[in-house]
Amino acid sequence: METKTWILILRWVNIVAAVVIGAMGIYQLVTFQMFSDFHFYEIWSIFTPVYSLIFCGLLLAIEFKKDFIADQFQFMMSCFGRGIFYIFLGSVVSYQPTGGSSTQVAGWIWGLTLWLVGIFYVVIHFVGPKSATAGLKDVIVFLLFQAVSAEYGTA
Repeated sequence: METKTWILILRWVNIVAAVVIGAMGIYQLVTFQMFSDFHFYEIWSIFTPVYSLIFCGLLLAIEFKKDFIADQFQFMMSCFGRGIFYIFLGSVVSYQPTGGSSTQVAGWIWGLTLWLVGIFYVVIHFVGPKSATAGLKDVIVFLLFQAVSAEYGTA
């Protein structure tokens, strides 16, 4: 596949991740899932859907190249920072304190998916070019060029 195709695929993975995280947050808010079977020790369950919506907005702003993201959230411009953020999001999404077992299973499945995406980005950080200022696109282009070169035996 061409490099632009891989970059487009990763961009769509990020957009789909943001939309699903937002959809889970909206679902929890609309159904008032965090208030069913509420106990005082589960007070943090109120914040989970709100955080999910905030993180959804952050991920969408990154993908649509908003300038304030580059200034205020510089860690999201590197593979390592984005990978750690996805691992954190996987932890937040996999925690479903209330609701039926189907909600908990969906949370764990989506959490595992986000963990894998995060691990992928962290691996790209360590395998890619050693430049500390290499952007996400540069790293992906470098790795894809190496993979195509190895496949076709060109340098």
